[in-house]
Amino acid sequence: MYRIIIILILLIIMFYMVRRAFRDWNKSEETSGLLGKDAMIQDPVCKVYITADSAITRKVEDRTYYFCSHECANRFLQNHPS
Repeated sequence: MYRIIIILILLIIMFYMVRRAFRDWNKSEETSGLLGKDAMIQDPVCKVYITADSAITRKVEDRTYYFCSHECANRFLQNHPS
């Protein structure tokens, strides 16, 4: 009986730990404005990874996007509904 109770308590603790880790992981994607200059960011158009310091940025609807070139930025803005 005690084994079942201990296992249930451990499962509940694990559930909350996994849920919190998943929420933190999702929040890290949304906090792109807090990136350091050496952070690697993926261009949404050509999927190339670049540093935040060398990226070309465009702000669309209060969200900042990072691009490897002006061509990718222009292509994104043409296809992105504003």
